[in-house]
Amino acid sequence: MLAEFRPATLAALSTCWLMLALAPSPARAGCTRAIVVPASALGKMIVIDKESGAVSGIYPDLLREQGRKAGCVFAFPVVPRVRAEMMLRTGQADLLLAATPVAERGQWGDYIPMVGTEWMLISRAGAPAPPTVAALAALTGVRFNAVRGFNFGARYQAMLDALEQRGELELVPDAQTVAAKMLAGRVDYSYMPSNTFAGALDALGVDGAGRGAFQYTRLDGIPASTSGVYLSKKLSPADAREVTAILLALRADDSILARARALYSPQEMSSIFPLPGAKKTGPGGRPALLSAGLAPQGGGD
Repeated sequence: MLAEFRPATLAALSTCWLMLALAPSPARAGCTRAIVVPASALGKMIVIDKESGAVSGIYPDLLREQGRKAGCVFAFPVVPRVRAEMMLRTGQADLLLAATPVAERGQWGDYIPMVGTEWMLISRAGAPAPPTVAALAALTGVRFNAVRGFNFGARYQAMLDALEQRGELELVPDAQTVAAKMLAGRVDYSYMPSNTFAGALDALGVDGAGRGAFQYTRLDGIPASTSGVYLSKKLSPADAREVTAILLALRADDSILARARALYSPQEMSSIFPLPGAKKTGPGGRPALLSAGLAPQGGGD
């Protein structure tokens, strides 16, 4: 699975940056304003209460906890995933959570990888589970759903294009819609992080036994990547340093993975694993992705 990941260890590559970013300093006085983080439902990573609009989940909870310590407040407007990225592009927001590196995103954002990720082909247990993109393409009459705004790179997009040309693709607004349609027998396959789909089932009230009715298959032909956070390049250098320090603190103590393991079964965790690479700062103290066999060829959601 990780043959393409051949970087030096995270500790060896980022020790100096971690010391600089996390060390107490009189110059650190917290963020100068509320950090705007558009939120859309992503399993247990980002949870939206449809009644109240309240935002919770692994990422928002951790950011709030660390923000209180650092003197930073995070605001979470609820928007569709497509809108979240557009807000970053236009400077209306500061962070894009749970995203994987896509080359064009580098025009407007700086990327900090947080965990390794490999999306999975999702189907009902016992259904044919093609192990490769070519095997999936060989099936006929497939009903495939994808979440609008999810992006796992060029090969993922090429797979969707091929399915669309055959009339077998439907784009839907979120993972919960995919899960509901799969439960109703109206969809055969989807492709997303296993934990995102499991979280969508949970949000629909499907218990652990019901969640076990689905299978997660590695789809050879689309490489693994990383999942992390994009910081808007319009964020001030001072606030970018504060937010980067918070994210690096969360990454250093494995907070995201630790909380995810408490919520998901090993099968549901198959898409998320420790980082294979590292990062350092770019110009002006901003984060920059190190080459780890992971150049942002594409990948994200």
